[in-house]
Amino acid sequence: MTAIDQNVIDFTRVAPIDHVPGFRSEAPSQVTLRPGGSVSAMLLRLLGGCMVMASTGLWLMPDSGADPQMALIRIGVSVFLLFVGLCLLLQREMKLPPEFHFDAQRNELRIEEIRSDGRSVVLMRRSYASLGAARFSGKTLQILEGDGSVLIELPLEGRSTRKLLLSQLKPHLRIMN
Repeated sequence: MTAIDQNVIDFTRVAPIDHVPGFRSEAPSQVTLRPGGSVSAMLLRLLGGCMVMASTGLWLMPDSGADPQMALIRIGVSVFLLFVGLCLLLQREMKLPPEFHFDAQRNELRIEEIRSDGRSVVLMRRSYASLGAARFSGKTLQILEGDGSVLIELPLEGRSTRKLLLSQLKPHLRIMN
């Protein structure tokens, strides 16, 4: 069994990179990115919450259940909405998106996936020397091959992540704007 250091940087405690002109600060040893959750999962959870609220809202309407047969139908509908709404709320995405590790100690980019049993499996490992360039545009980072084709496009979550990646990739890759 091999032990691998999986420490991840806390982006909230990192000092600004360009605080002293002419002084080259050390880049963090590892920057890990995991793209956010899918929009469809968020919409399904929202729909589930609305269904749970609707199941309780059926009982708040006055004089709609005075008839015993309608009350039975209302019970059935509210139990169905509550069950389906809770199923949608508690649904988890079974497959986690891969993690992108930018490792300065090994000078490599790793893409890892966490399997269902909790093991981390390396999908791709490329040294910085084998990559062509990096392009920072808006809120995305594109890693380019040597021929200029896009290898990976990642969303960036803020300025601090952008600065950390820029400081780590600048000595090894050509940065394009």
